[in-house]
Amino acid sequence: MQLSDTLILALLQGVTEFFPISSSGHLVLIQHMLGLKDVPILYDLILHLGTTVAVILVYYRSIGEILRDFLRWMIKGKVERKETYESGNVKLLLYILISVAVTGIMGTLFKDMLSSFFYRPRFALLFLAVTGVILLMTVFIKGGEKDIKTVSVPFPLIIGAAQAFAILPGISRSGATIATGLFLGTQRAFAALFSFLLAIPSVFGASLFEFITIHDHAGMGMNHGILITAFMVSLIAGFFSLKLLIRFVMGGKIYLFSFYCFAVSIAGAFILQ
Repeated sequence: MQLSDTLILALLQGVTEFFPISSSGHLVLIQHMLGLKDVPILYDLILHLGTTVAVILVYYRSIGEILRDFLRWMIKGKVERKETYESGNVKLLLYILISVAVTGIMGTLFKDMLSSFFYRPRFALLFLAVTGVILLMTVFIKGGEKDIKTVSVPFPLIIGAAQAFAILPGISRSGATIATGLFLGTQRAFAALFSFLLAIPSVFGASLFEFITIHDHAGMGMNHGILITAFMVSLIAGFFSLKLLIRFVMGGKIYLFSFYCFAVSIAGAFILQ
């Protein structure tokens, strides 16, 4: 990989991982345009590490409170545990783990079918248009009142299924999970919080698992400077993209990204003819 390719892919990962425009769909398209058939798994892991750190930096207070309450919950008695659980943060962690489990199970069950759509740009364009439809539908939602204290078990199950659907190239993970949360009547801030905290174990965890299990050492010889550059670019781009997207979600403007999805889908169809 050339340095220019590295920078393009890292910037693309940082922006599209959080903007609801599908990072996987854009990577399929850009790899096709650059003539890159396979990106080393180590490089992919580094990119996802960068965006994972971006989430941690944006939500470090919430993450710290969750870990603090979880530790308190672990050492307290039965009655105190119930009170700590009902305060919200322990329940939030549990629901995130449930969603991760649902995504993992569905991803494993439908792995062969889902993998057939990768490296096929036309499918990425089709699913990108589907993402556009999902986002456009949020224009009719004013925002609900539910938060972690009022949602029940079906919530993480449905969000986990929505995230599994986003394994398809062109379906945005953030778009699918945030929109689903809004459709279920949650507050905008909670829909965003749950979606992005869910990304930490789901996105980075999936990349790490793939790196460990596939035993692909193609990227082990990559220049360390290139890997560090890719990490920093994806982190910085991801940080600012995430901060900006939160503003869009809070303002009820996430539907605006649908027009971009439609435009890329249509333009890409003409380019690939």
